[in-house]
Amino acid sequence: MLRGSIGRTGRRRRLRALSALGVAGLVAGLACGMPASAAGAAQQRLAPVPVDCDGKVYVSFGEVNDQLATVVRGPGEVRFKRLGPPQTTLYNAIGVNPLDRFLYATSFGNGNELLRFDGTGAVTNLGAIAGLPPALYISGTFDSAGTYYVLADDTGEIYQINVGLRAVTGVISVPELADPELDVFDIAFRDGFLWGSTESGAITRIDIDDESVDFFPGVLPSGADYGGVFTYGNGDLGFFRNAGQLFRVRVQAATGPRPRFTVLSEQTAPPARNLDATSCFLDSSADLAVHKEAPKSAKAGQDFTYRITVRNTGNAGDSSGWSLVDDLPLNVLSPTTATKGCEIADGVLSCTGGPLPIGRSATIKVTGTAADVPKDTTVSNTARVFGDDADPRRANDVGTAQTKIKKHGGNDCRCAAEQKKVKKEAPRA
Repeated sequence: MLRGSIGRTGRRRRLRALSALGVAGLVAGLACGMPASAAGAAQQRLAPVPVDCDGKVYVSFGEVNDQLATVVRGPGEVRFKRLGPPQTTLYNAIGVNPLDRFLYATSFGNGNELLRFDGTGAVTNLGAIAGLPPALYISGTFDSAGTYYVLADDTGEIYQINVGLRAVTGVISVPELADPELDVFDIAFRDGFLWGSTESGAITRIDIDDESVDFFPGVLPSGADYGGVFTYGNGDLGFFRNAGQLFRVRVQAATGPRPRFTVLSEQTAPPARNLDATSCFLDSSADLAVHKEAPKSAKAGQDFTYRITVRNTGNAGDSSGWSLVDDLPLNVLSPTTATKGCEIADGVLSCTGGPLPIGRSATIKVTGTAADVPKDTTVSNTARVFGDDADPRRANDVGTAQTKIKKHGGNDCRCAAEQKKVKKEAPRA
Protein backbone atom coordinates (compact mmCIF):
# COMPACT_ATOMS: atom_id res chain seq x y z
CA MET A 1 0.00 0.00 0.00
CA LEU A 2 1.35 3.40 -1.00
CA ARG A 3 0.30 6.58 0.70
CA GLY A 4 1.32 9.99 -0.55
CA SER A 5 0.74 13.64 0.11
CA ILE A 6 1.56 16.54 -2.19
CA GLY A 7 2.56 19.85 -0.67
CA ARG A 8 0.43 22.97 -0.76
CA THR A 9 1.67 24.19 -4.12
CA GLY A 10 3.69 21.28 -5.45
CA ARG A 11 6.48 23.75 -6.24
CA ARG A 12 10.05 22.55 -6.24
CA ARG A 13 12.50 23.94 -3.72
CA ARG A 14 15.87 25.31 -4.72
CA LEU A 15 18.87 25.84 -2.46
CA ARG A 16 20.32 29.28 -2.12
CA ALA A 17 23.86 29.82 -3.34
CA LEU A 18 26.58 29.44 -0.75
CA SER A 19 28.27 32.56 0.52
CA ALA A 20 31.50 33.51 -1.22
CA LEU A 21 33.19 33.15 2.15
CA GLY A 22 32.74 29.38 1.87
CA VAL A 23 31.44 26.96 4.45
CA ALA A 24 34.67 26.15 6.25
CA GLY A 25 35.87 29.71 6.82
CA LEU A 26 32.52 31.07 7.95
CA VAL A 27 31.82 28.16 10.27
CA ALA A 28 35.22 28.61 11.88
CA GLY A 29 34.55 32.29 12.39
CA LEU A 30 31.16 31.64 13.95
CA ALA A 31 32.62 28.96 16.20
CA CYS A 32 35.21 31.34 17.59
CA GLY A 33 32.85 34.28 17.89
CA MET A 34 34.92 36.45 15.52
CA PRO A 35 34.78 37.58 11.88
CA ALA A 36 35.70 35.05 9.26
CA SER A 37 38.78 37.07 8.39
CA ALA A 38 40.18 36.26 11.87
CA ALA A 39 39.13 32.63 11.74
CA GLY A 40 42.34 31.35 10.17
CA ALA A 41 44.59 31.93 13.16
CA ALA A 42 42.00 30.62 15.62
CA GLN A 43 41.33 27.58 13.49
CA GLN A 44 45.04 26.82 13.40
CA ARG A 45 45.26 27.23 17.17
CA LEU A 46 42.25 25.02 17.93
CA ALA A 47 43.15 22.56 15.17
CA PRO A 48 39.75 20.88 14.77
CA VAL A 49 40.03 17.67 12.80
CA PRO A 50 37.31 16.29 10.52
CA VAL A 51 35.56 13.07 11.44
CA ASP A 52 36.78 9.82 9.90
CA CYS A 53 34.99 8.86 6.70
CA ASP A 54 36.62 5.48 6.15
CA GLY A 55 33.39 3.52 6.67
CA LYS A 56 32.42 4.98 10.04
CA VAL A 57 28.93 4.88 11.54
CA TYR A 58 28.22 7.38 14.32
CA VAL A 59 25.52 7.38 16.99
CA SER A 60 24.47 9.69 19.78
CA PHE A 61 22.49 8.52 22.79
CA GLY A 62 21.61 9.47 26.34
CA GLU A 63 18.89 10.54 28.74
CA VAL A 64 20.39 13.54 30.52
CA ASN A 65 23.86 13.90 29.00
CA ASP A 66 24.15 12.90 25.34
CA GLN A 67 27.14 10.84 24.26
CA LEU A 68 28.65 10.68 20.76
CA ALA A 69 30.10 7.31 19.74
CA THR A 70 31.37 5.31 16.80
CA VAL A 71 29.78 1.96 15.98
CA VAL A 72 32.10 -1.03 16.16
CA ARG A 73 30.64 -3.73 13.88
CA GLY A 74 31.34 -7.38 14.48
CA PRO A 75 29.91 -10.89 13.94
CA GLY A 76 26.28 -10.80 15.02
CA GLU A 77 26.56 -7.67 17.14
CA VAL A 78 27.67 -4.06 17.30
CA ARG A 79 28.87 -1.97 20.21
CA PHE A 80 29.27 1.74 20.82
CA LYS A 81 32.75 3.20 21.36
CA ARG A 82 32.54 6.60 23.05
CA LEU A 83 33.95 9.55 21.14
CA GLY A 84 34.75 12.52 23.33
CA PRO A 85 33.09 13.40 26.64
CA PRO A 86 29.32 13.38 27.24
CA GLN A 87 27.56 16.69 26.74
CA THR A 88 25.66 18.56 29.43
CA THR A 89 22.61 18.99 27.18
CA LEU A 90 20.66 16.73 24.85
CA TYR A 91 21.00 16.96 21.10
CA ASN A 92 19.80 15.00 18.07
CA ALA A 93 19.41 15.08 14.26
CA ILE A 94 23.10 14.27 13.71
CA GLY A 95 24.64 14.19 10.25
CA VAL A 96 28.05 14.45 8.56
CA ASN A 97 28.48 17.35 6.14
CA PRO A 98 30.29 15.93 3.07
CA LEU A 99 31.72 19.38 2.24
CA ASP A 100 33.75 19.93 5.41
CA ARG A 101 33.48 16.46 7.03
CA PHE A 102 32.35 17.70 10.41
CA LEU A 103 29.39 16.22 12.24
CA TYR A 104 26.49 18.56 13.03
CA ALA A 105 23.51 18.32 15.36
CA THR A 106 20.78 20.48 16.86
CA SER A 107 20.36 20.87 20.59
CA PHE A 108 16.90 20.82 22.08
CA GLY A 109 15.64 22.33 25.28
CA ASN A 110 18.34 24.94 24.65
CA GLY A 111 17.14 27.09 21.79
CA ASN A 112 17.73 24.59 18.95
CA GLU A 113 21.31 25.70 18.51
CA LEU A 114 23.64 24.28 15.89
CA LEU A 115 26.41 22.06 17.30
CA ARG A 116 29.52 20.96 15.43
CA PHE A 117 31.62 17.93 16.42
CA ASP A 118 35.10 17.19 15.15
CA GLY A 119 36.90 13.88 14.84
CA THR A 120 37.93 13.84 18.50
CA GLY A 121 34.36 14.36 19.70
CA ALA A 122 35.06 17.97 20.68
CA VAL A 123 31.94 20.12 20.29
CA THR A 124 31.51 23.75 19.29
CA ASN A 125 28.19 25.52 19.85
CA LEU A 126 27.76 27.67 16.75
CA GLY A 127 24.64 29.37 18.06
CA ALA A 128 21.01 29.69 17.00
CA ILE A 129 19.91 28.83 13.46
CA ALA A 130 18.25 31.80 11.78
CA GLY A 131 14.71 31.04 10.65
CA LEU A 132 14.38 27.76 12.57
CA PRO A 133 11.19 27.81 14.69
CA PRO A 134 11.16 26.38 18.23
CA ALA A 135 10.36 22.66 17.97
CA LEU A 136 11.75 19.24 18.80
CA TYR A 137 14.17 18.20 16.03
CA ILE A 138 15.08 14.51 16.34
CA SER A 139 15.59 13.63 12.65
CA GLY A 140 18.44 15.00 10.56
CA THR A 141 20.77 14.24 7.67
CA PHE A 142 22.85 15.86 4.91
CA ASP A 143 22.48 15.43 1.17
CA SER A 144 25.44 15.09 -1.18
CA ALA A 145 25.49 18.85 -1.82
CA GLY A 146 25.97 19.68 1.87
CA THR A 147 22.42 20.78 2.70
CA TYR A 148 21.33 19.87 6.23
CA TYR A 149 17.73 18.62 6.66
CA VAL A 150 15.97 18.53 10.02
CA LEU A 151 12.42 17.27 10.61
CA ALA A 152 10.32 18.96 13.27
CA ASP A 153 8.58 16.33 15.41
CA ASP A 154 4.78 16.14 14.93
CA THR A 155 4.65 19.13 12.55
CA GLY A 156 5.40 17.65 9.13
CA GLU A 157 7.84 20.50 8.42
CA ILE A 158 11.33 19.70 7.12
CA TYR A 159 13.81 22.59 7.18
CA GLN A 160 16.74 22.93 4.79
CA ILE A 161 19.71 24.55 6.51
CA ASN A 162 22.96 26.03 5.22
CA VAL A 163 25.32 25.27 8.11
CA GLY A 164 27.89 27.77 6.82
CA LEU A 165 25.38 30.60 7.00
CA ARG A 166 23.66 28.99 9.99
CA ALA A 167 20.29 29.78 8.44
CA VAL A 168 17.19 28.07 7.06
CA THR A 169 17.12 28.22 3.25
CA GLY A 170 13.90 26.33 2.53
CA VAL A 171 10.92 24.51 4.03
CA ILE A 172 9.39 21.23 2.84
CA SER A 173 5.84 20.65 4.06
CA VAL A 174 4.64 17.04 4.38
CA PRO A 175 1.40 17.19 6.45
CA GLU A 176 1.09 13.41 6.85
CA LEU A 177 4.25 13.35 8.95
CA ALA A 178 2.49 15.50 11.56
CA ASP A 179 0.41 12.46 12.59
CA PRO A 180 1.98 11.04 15.79
CA GLU A 181 1.02 7.53 14.63
CA LEU A 182 3.26 8.02 11.59
CA ASP A 183 6.15 9.54 13.53
CA VAL A 184 9.60 9.29 11.93
CA PHE A 185 12.49 9.28 14.39
CA ASP A 186 15.43 9.75 12.02
CA ILE A 187 16.12 10.22 8.31
CA ALA A 188 18.93 9.33 5.89
CA PHE A 189 19.58 10.60 2.37
CA ARG A 190 19.72 8.30 -0.65
CA ASP A 191 18.85 8.72 -4.35
CA GLY A 192 17.34 12.17 -3.83
CA PHE A 193 14.94 10.98 -1.09
CA LEU A 194 14.88 11.08 2.70
CA TRP A 195 14.35 7.61 4.19
CA GLY A 196 13.11 6.64 7.64
CA SER A 197 10.79 4.28 9.50
CA THR A 198 7.70 4.49 11.66
CA GLU A 199 7.29 2.63 14.94
CA SER A 200 5.05 0.14 13.12
CA GLY A 201 8.00 -0.89 10.92
CA ALA A 202 6.84 0.87 7.74
CA ILE A 203 9.69 2.39 5.75
CA THR A 204 9.05 5.98 4.71
CA ARG A 205 10.35 7.63 1.57
CA ILE A 206 10.10 11.43 1.51
CA ASP A 207 10.25 13.14 -1.89
CA ILE A 208 12.11 16.40 -1.33
CA ASP A 209 11.03 18.05 -4.58
CA ASP A 210 7.36 17.04 -4.59
CA GLU A 211 6.90 17.44 -0.83
CA SER A 212 5.30 14.02 -0.51
CA VAL A 213 5.79 10.79 1.39
CA ASP A 214 5.23 7.12 0.61
CA PHE A 215 4.78 4.47 3.29
CA PHE A 216 5.88 0.85 2.73
CA PRO A 217 4.51 -1.22 5.61
CA GLY A 218 5.65 -4.55 7.01
CA VAL A 219 9.36 -4.28 6.24
CA LEU A 220 10.68 -4.06 9.82
CA PRO A 221 9.38 -5.43 13.13
CA SER A 222 6.93 -3.17 14.92
CA GLY A 223 6.67 -2.08 18.53
CA ALA A 224 9.77 0.07 19.09
CA ASP A 225 11.21 3.34 17.79
CA TYR A 226 13.83 3.33 15.02
CA GLY A 227 15.82 6.25 16.34
CA GLY A 228 18.92 5.90 14.17
CA VAL A 229 18.92 5.65 10.36
CA PHE A 230 21.98 5.78 8.10
CA THR A 231 23.23 4.75 4.67
CA TYR A 232 25.93 2.12 4.10
CA GLY A 233 28.62 2.79 1.53
CA ASN A 234 27.02 0.36 -0.92
CA GLY A 235 23.61 2.10 -0.65
CA ASP A 236 21.90 -0.25 1.82
CA LEU A 237 19.97 1.36 4.68
CA GLY A 238 20.73 0.78 8.35
CA PHE A 239 18.01 1.06 11.00
CA PHE A 240 18.90 1.17 14.69
CA ARG A 241 16.04 0.08 16.89
CA ASN A 242 16.14 1.71 20.31
CA ALA A 243 15.30 -1.66 21.89
CA GLY A 244 18.73 -2.96 20.83
CA GLN A 245 18.93 -4.14 17.21
CA LEU A 246 20.50 -3.00 13.96
CA PHE A 247 18.70 -4.04 10.77
CA ARG A 248 20.29 -3.84 7.33
CA VAL A 249 17.86 -3.35 4.45
CA ARG A 250 18.56 -3.64 0.74
CA VAL A 251 16.44 -1.38 -1.48
CA GLN A 252 15.95 -2.19 -5.16
CA ALA A 253 14.17 0.12 -7.61
CA ALA A 254 14.53 2.78 -4.92
CA THR A 255 13.18 5.65 -7.03
CA GLY A 256 10.31 3.75 -8.63
CA PRO A 257 6.67 3.45 -7.56
CA ARG A 258 7.20 -0.01 -6.02
CA PRO A 259 10.63 -0.32 -4.46
CA ARG A 260 11.58 -3.78 -3.18
CA PHE A 261 12.95 -4.19 0.34
CA THR A 262 14.97 -7.11 1.70
CA VAL A 263 16.12 -7.36 5.30
CA LEU A 264 19.61 -8.76 4.83
CA SER A 265 20.74 -9.06 8.43
CA GLU A 266 20.11 -8.24 12.07
CA GLN A 267 22.72 -7.52 14.73
CA THR A 268 22.24 -6.95 18.43
CA ALA A 269 23.10 -3.45 19.63
CA PRO A 270 23.13 -1.66 22.98
CA PRO A 271 19.60 -0.49 23.85
CA ALA A 272 19.55 3.31 24.09
CA ARG A 273 17.36 6.35 24.67
CA ASN A 274 17.45 9.51 22.55
CA LEU A 275 19.23 7.43 19.90
CA ASP A 276 20.34 8.90 16.58
CA ALA A 277 22.71 7.77 13.81
CA THR A 278 24.62 8.88 10.73
CA SER A 279 27.54 7.57 8.66
CA CYS A 280 30.44 8.60 6.43
CA PHE A 281 31.78 6.26 3.73
CA LEU A 282 33.43 8.90 1.55
CA ASP A 283 36.91 7.34 1.84
CA SER A 284 36.07 3.64 1.91
CA SER A 285 35.84 0.92 -0.72
CA ALA A 286 36.60 -2.77 -0.62
CA ASP A 287 36.49 -5.60 -3.14
CA LEU A 288 34.96 -8.57 -1.35
CA ALA A 289 34.68 -11.97 -3.01
CA VAL A 290 32.80 -15.15 -2.09
CA HIS A 291 34.03 -18.70 -2.66
CA LYS A 292 31.76 -21.62 -1.84
CA GLU A 293 32.79 -25.27 -1.49
CA ALA A 294 30.60 -28.38 -1.23
CA PRO A 295 31.08 -32.15 -1.80
CA LYS A 296 30.49 -33.24 -5.37
CA SER A 297 27.95 -35.83 -4.24
CA ALA A 298 26.06 -37.01 -1.16
CA LYS A 299 23.74 -39.97 -0.58
CA ALA A 300 20.17 -39.36 0.51
CA GLY A 301 20.14 -39.19 4.29
CA GLN A 302 23.84 -38.32 4.49
CA ASP A 303 25.09 -35.20 6.31
CA PHE A 304 27.41 -32.88 4.40
CA THR A 305 28.92 -29.42 4.87
CA TYR A 306 29.09 -26.22 2.86
CA ARG A 307 32.19 -24.07 3.37
CA ILE A 308 31.79 -20.38 2.44
CA THR A 309 34.75 -17.99 2.40
CA VAL A 310 34.45 -14.19 2.29
CA ARG A 311 37.77 -12.64 1.26
CA ASN A 312 39.06 -9.10 0.79
CA THR A 313 40.87 -9.42 -2.53
CA GLY A 314 43.02 -6.32 -2.03
CA ASN A 315 41.85 -4.66 -5.26
CA ALA A 316 40.57 -1.69 -3.26
CA GLY A 317 40.92 -0.96 0.48
CA ASP A 318 40.15 -2.42 3.87
CA SER A 319 36.57 -3.54 4.45
CA SER A 320 34.71 -1.94 7.36
CA GLY A 321 32.19 -4.79 7.58
CA TRP A 322 29.88 -7.05 5.60
CA SER A 323 26.71 -9.14 5.51
CA LEU A 324 26.09 -12.41 3.68
CA VAL A 325 22.87 -14.11 2.60
CA ASP A 326 22.42 -17.67 1.33
CA ASP A 327 19.01 -19.14 0.44
CA LEU A 328 19.76 -22.80 1.14
CA PRO A 329 18.27 -25.49 -1.17
CA LEU A 330 15.06 -27.27 -0.16
CA ASN A 331 16.83 -30.60 -0.63
CA VAL A 332 19.22 -29.76 2.20
CA LEU A 333 17.31 -30.66 5.37
CA SER A 334 17.75 -29.25 8.89
CA PRO A 335 20.64 -26.90 8.04
CA THR A 336 22.65 -25.67 11.03
CA THR A 337 25.66 -23.44 11.60
CA ALA A 338 27.91 -22.80 14.57
CA THR A 339 29.68 -19.85 12.93
CA LYS A 340 29.55 -16.75 15.09
CA GLY A 341 27.43 -13.99 13.59
CA CYS A 342 25.34 -16.41 11.50
CA GLU A 343 21.80 -17.67 11.90
CA ILE A 344 19.39 -19.69 9.78
CA ALA A 345 15.69 -18.85 9.63
CA ASP A 346 13.19 -20.41 7.20
CA GLY A 347 16.06 -21.98 5.27
CA VAL A 348 17.91 -18.69 4.73
CA LEU A 349 21.42 -18.22 6.10
CA SER A 350 22.22 -14.65 7.22
CA CYS A 351 25.65 -13.63 8.51
CA THR A 352 27.34 -10.42 9.59
CA GLY A 353 31.03 -9.80 9.99
CA GLY A 354 33.37 -7.09 11.19
CA PRO A 355 36.25 -5.39 9.41
CA LEU A 356 38.28 -7.38 6.87
CA PRO A 357 41.70 -5.86 6.08
CA ILE A 358 43.20 -6.40 2.67
CA GLY A 359 44.07 -10.06 2.13
CA ARG A 360 42.09 -11.32 5.12
CA SER A 361 39.14 -13.73 4.97
CA ALA A 362 36.34 -15.14 7.08
CA THR A 363 34.92 -18.68 6.87
CA ILE A 364 31.34 -19.87 7.38
CA LYS A 365 30.30 -23.52 7.71
CA VAL A 366 26.79 -24.90 7.22
CA THR A 367 25.86 -28.54 7.72
CA GLY A 368 22.68 -30.20 6.47
CA THR A 369 21.22 -33.57 5.51
CA ALA A 370 20.65 -34.64 1.93
CA ALA A 371 16.95 -35.20 1.32
CA ASP A 372 15.41 -38.38 -0.07
CA VAL A 373 14.98 -37.77 -3.79
CA PRO A 374 13.14 -39.88 -6.41
CA LYS A 375 16.14 -39.69 -8.73
CA ASP A 376 19.69 -38.40 -8.64
CA THR A 377 19.37 -34.62 -8.32
CA THR A 378 21.96 -31.85 -8.58
CA VAL A 379 21.29 -28.97 -6.19
CA SER A 380 22.88 -25.59 -6.74
CA ASN A 381 23.51 -23.23 -3.87
CA THR A 382 24.55 -19.56 -4.09
CA ALA A 383 25.82 -17.20 -1.39
CA ARG A 384 26.05 -13.42 -1.85
CA VAL A 385 28.08 -10.93 0.17
CA PHE A 386 27.06 -7.31 0.74
CA GLY A 387 30.01 -5.16 1.75
CA ASP A 388 29.40 -2.18 3.99
CA ASP A 389 31.59 -0.12 1.67
CA ALA A 390 31.35 0.63 -2.03
CA ASP A 391 32.54 -2.39 -4.03
CA PRO A 392 34.34 -1.70 -7.35
CA ARG A 393 33.77 -5.29 -8.59
CA ARG A 394 30.42 -6.87 -7.91
CA ALA A 395 30.79 -9.88 -10.20
CA ASN A 396 32.72 -11.75 -7.50
CA ASP A 397 30.21 -10.98 -4.73
CA VAL A 398 28.51 -14.30 -5.53
CA GLY A 399 29.74 -17.82 -4.92
CA THR A 400 27.99 -21.01 -6.12
CA ALA A 401 28.54 -24.70 -5.41
CA GLN A 402 26.74 -27.80 -6.70
CA THR A 403 26.18 -31.18 -5.07
CA LYS A 404 24.59 -34.27 -6.63
CA ILE A 405 22.21 -35.97 -4.19
CA LYS A 406 21.94 -39.69 -5.01
CA LYS A 407 18.64 -41.43 -4.46
CA HIS A 408 18.10 -44.50 -2.27
CA GLY A 409 18.15 -47.88 -3.98
CA GLY A 410 20.48 -49.91 -6.22
CA ASN A 411 24.11 -50.06 -5.20
CA ASP A 412 23.60 -46.94 -3.09
CA CYS A 413 21.70 -48.86 -0.38
CA ARG A 414 22.65 -52.60 -0.81
CA CYS A 415 25.85 -54.23 -1.76
CA ALA A 416 25.98 -56.87 -4.53
CA ALA A 417 26.01 -59.78 -2.02
CA GLU A 418 22.85 -58.47 -0.36
CA GLN A 419 21.14 -58.25 -3.74
CA LYS A 420 22.07 -61.87 -4.56
CA LYS A 421 20.75 -63.02 -1.20
CA VAL A 422 17.44 -61.32 -1.80
CA LYS A 423 17.17 -62.89 -5.23
CA LYS A 424 18.02 -66.44 -3.94
CA GLU A 425 15.50 -66.28 -1.11
CA ALA A 426 12.71 -64.99 -3.30
CA PRO A 427 9.90 -67.62 -3.69
CA ARG A 428 9.39 -69.18 -7.06
CA ALA A 429 6.27 -68.42 -9.00
